[in-house]
Amino acid sequence: MSKQLLAYISGFLDGDGCIMAQLVYRKDYSLGYQIRLSIVFYQKEKHIKFLEYLKDQLKYGYIRIRKDGMAEYTIVGHDEVRAILEQLLPYLKLKQELARLAIKISKVSKKPNREELLRYAKLVDQSAGYNYSKKRKITSKTLEAYLESKSVPVTTDLERER
Repeated sequence: MSKQLLAYISGFLDGDGCIMAQLVYRKDYSLGYQIRLSIVFYQKEKHIKFLEYLKDQLKYGYIRIRKDGMAEYTIVGHDEVRAILEQLLPYLKLKQELARLAIKISKVSKKPNREELLRYAKLVDQSAGYNYSKKRKITSKTLEAYLESKSVPVTTDLERER
């Protein structure tokens, strides 16, 4: 992509987009939670062609139309989000710090141990300060309480290698 296009997409993300890091409960995960990273671009449904153009350029994600007449272009996944944010980072203005934090969060292991998951969950908590969500209920404290209630054993990296 050209620098001009990257700058344009960055401006769009700064204005009508969102970078999110979330802790999501997953009963099928050994530690009970996963970290989800996503980038979302918003636009009225009548401008969906523009979101389709963005998707063609960025190559990842999906588009959905909400019941309120808005369309969302969503990219989910650590590798995908990191790849896009690394390209957009030099051009972001409002969301540059959040993008740096999301890139850091994206480096969590695919199967983190208890300590690593808690450490990255605290970074997810930090990222929440950049967004305006009022619905956020799951925090690193929630995760910590869950792990304690399940008596999830502490595993060191050294023990994992055996």
